[in-house]
Amino acid sequence: MTLKRILVPVDFSECSRVALRRADELAKAFDAKIDVVHVWQAPAFVSPEAMVGVTPHGQTLAQLAEQQAQKSLASFVAHAKNSGVRIDSARTLNGDPAPTIVGEAEQGNYDLIAMGTHGRTGLNHLLVGSVAEKVVRRASRPVMTVREAPAASD
Repeated sequence: MTLKRILVPVDFSECSRVALRRADELAKAFDAKIDVVHVWQAPAFVSPEAMVGVTPHGQTLAQLAEQQAQKSLASFVAHAKNSGVRIDSARTLNGDPAPTIVGEAEQGNYDLIAMGTHGRTGLNHLLVGSVAEKVVRRASRPVMTVREAPAASD
């Protein structure tokens, strides 16, 4: 197996940080490139064109959400790079996370998708769902899921 390009979708959680570190280990071993992506979605209960009244320039809710996603991604990437992780690119995408990640992996011809999973079970899994599980089911590319190790007190 050869790895040249690894896509790492992140949600800024500790699970994402762990997955990015594991992807970095693989990238270093295979001399591969890592691209980080964060997929955000405007709230379904409010029109994305709705104006946000507290901003001086009359931003839409979608513009404000995208701006916040980009700011959060920049902070996440800076922290990872300060820890020695090599990241070749980072970007935000708007859409339903699972199909958007799968589409990005196909379109970008990635060799691997590496992502964290929260490991939810039972009712919590039923209510919240799992983006990682949906990506594994839909992707035609290999998907590596990484679960954060439980704390010592768990």
